[in-house]
Order: sequence, then structure tokens, then C-alpha cells
Amino acid sequence: MGAKQSLELVEELQQAARDRAFDRYDELLAADAVFRMAGVPASMGGVVTGRQAIVDQLRRTAGDSSFEIKEMFGDDKNVCVVGKVTAERFSGNEHLRGANRPYTTYECIVYRIANGRVAESTGYVNWLDPYVQVGLVDASNLTT
Repeated sequence: MGAKQSLELVEELQQAARDRAFDRYDELLAADAVFRMAGVPASMGGVVTGRQAIVDQLRRTAGDSSFEIKEMFGDDKNVCVVGKVTAERFSGNEHLRGANRPYTTYECIVYRIANGRVAESTGYVNWLDPYVQVGLVDASNLTT
């Protein structure tokens, strides 16, 4: 698989997520795929392991936000996607309370490709930005 095919695979994965085409999303993932959120411990939901668990998470969160691709580049084994996240509310999880306020931020997602499927994903977000936007963190208490 070359760089062009890797980029096409990630474009198709992103489109399947936007379309909520869960079966197609499933087909594009390796059975033992691992999705990570950098800086978020596994105990707080920062690591999702296995194709079914990843698809189940997408089903739960689909529609909570949109991701507008700003730039994408890669080679035969890795693809980096930089995009703008826009959400109507911060959904939270069992470890972090949510907030019914909108936010926008940028995210970089690095995908690892193996055997024609997405094997890993690591998302990089400065979560302090949305936390301040939705009121979970008081910016007046932050010092420079």
C-alpha cells in the first residue's frame, strides 16, 4: 500500500464517520485496532481497544461534534489529519462532567496503517481550550 492508498483509506474512514456509516467504518479498521487520546489515561477513557469497541464509541458519540479537515498528509504507513472540531455541547463521560455549551478547537489525529486497514489512531487536542470555553475551567484562575 502506498501513500495515495493510505490517504484514501483515512479519507474514507473520515467520510464513514461523518455519514454514520458504521458498517463501513468497521470494515476499515483492523480487528485489534487501538484508538488513543494523547494525555488521557486509559482509566478515563483515553484508550479504546478493538474494532467493535471503537465502532461502539462512534455510535455513542456520532452527531456530538463535527470535524472539518484542514490538512492531511502521509506516507504508506502513517497519515496525519489536522482539523477543526466544532461541538454544540461538551458531552463528558463517566469521569468528567459535561456542559451544555458549544466549543471549537483543533485536533491532530495520527493514523497508523497496516495491511490495508487502520490499526491505530492517536488524537492530540489541547483540552484546556474547550474546558475554558464550556466553563469547566475558570480562565481567570490561570496564570501565565
